[in-house]
Amino acid sequence: MFKTFYLVSGTISLGIGFVGLFLPVLPTTPFVLLSLYLFGKGHPEKVEEVLNHPRFKPYIVDYISKEGIPLKAKIKALSILWISILSTIIFFVHSFPLRGLILTSSSLVTLYIITRKTIK
Repeated sequence: MFKTFYLVSGTISLGIGFVGLFLPVLPTTPFVLLSLYLFGKGHPEKVEEVLNHPRFKPYIVDYISKEGIPLKAKIKALSILWISILSTIIFFVHSFPLRGLILTSSSLVTLYIITRKTIK
């Protein structure tokens, strides 16, 4: 039963990551990494498929190898993150506690991205 859950969840996560290849406001790497984790729980053959997939491999290799994140990718990720977050809290979220939560979590994501090694 859990194997099916991991397979379905991993497939959904990978699908969202695939859509992120074409939509600039949707990140690819976190969803691909999540799918690898989920597939790893019960379907190691799927992990190999994703790791060797020509579209996803570049997003995964830099992260897994711990060589770092390309500067261009950092700039793009942070730009998209903050444009999306600021648009959301200005136009759609009117609750101050929720705004604070969104800004705090976005700041933590920013800190995480900035503190990863940069590939030039």
